[in-house]
Amino acid sequence: MTTTTRLVAFVAAVGSSGSIAAHAMMAQTARFKTGVAGIRVDALVTDGRRPVSGLTAANFELRDNGVLQQITDVSHEQLPLNIICVLDLSGSVAGRPLDHLKEGVTAIVDSLSKRDRAALVSFASRLALHTGLTGDRAALRGLVEKLEAGGATSIFDAAFAGLALRERDEGRTLMLLLSDGLDTSSWLPARKAIAAARRSDVVIYPVTLRMPRFGRPTRITNEIESAVEILGAFADDTGGRVVYADSEAALRKTFTEVLDEFRQRYVLTYVPSGTSETGWHTVEVKLKGRSGQVRARRGYFAGVGQEH
Repeated sequence: MTTTTRLVAFVAAVGSSGSIAAHAMMAQTARFKTGVAGIRVDALVTDGRRPVSGLTAANFELRDNGVLQQITDVSHEQLPLNIICVLDLSGSVAGRPLDHLKEGVTAIVDSLSKRDRAALVSFASRLALHTGLTGDRAALRGLVEKLEAGGATSIFDAAFAGLALRERDEGRTLMLLLSDGLDTSSWLPARKAIAAARRSDVVIYPVTLRMPRFGRPTRITNEIESAVEILGAFADDTGGRVVYADSEAALRKTFTEVLDEFRQRYVLTYVPSGTSETGWHTVEVKLKGRSGQVRARRGYFAGVGQEH
């Protein structure tokens, strides 16, 4: 059974109920295995807010569980990209906001290179898998045009479903997660979705508006703060960052800026040495010989049959 086929079954199960069968499908779909030949760490290097280019292995210091590692390869703007768009289509998006959202996603599709692929998942009260990873830009544009809004918000279920679309190939994967973080209808708890993110090699960029789109004055402050923390956890644990758009009209510009930044990230490859062969490995990446900030995945799971 392919990844997409399993996910279709998962989406159907979750859409109908949070049943035991759906939970079993979740456990099957959530496995992201890593090979033993090498570990890849996707890293963003910035000086202020500007990405830094032109770095080599000699510019990085990488530690695995505190042990200094030898970086065997540094890739930059060379690997194909997989862009998984996970979109909030709850009722607050209906109307003109949905038009802006479609424009933003279409801009992503138009920017795909010949080797790049994109997938499309939407969520409201129910999940919808519109397509797995594909390079067919015409088909993607058609699916984006058909998007409709309405319902509650199931961000945790949708984030998990998006992670399950990751395929084992030479590319690297970006998830654009559009949401305000205020989940109202997921059966999957936040901690489960975040745990799945930690076990994948997908880099998550949550995209949200500076003010909650629901705009309901009855929302209590700690609920909003919790939503922001959840979006931050998705980003921090995977090496991404939370990106704020000023308005729905700015989504096109925001999406294209995220994609441009992602293309400028580095992929550091190393073969673990002097560390345990199983369990959770904490990864630390620093710069050597120059100033700047590094954002990278916090770690990975290792061992035969372990989730990555």
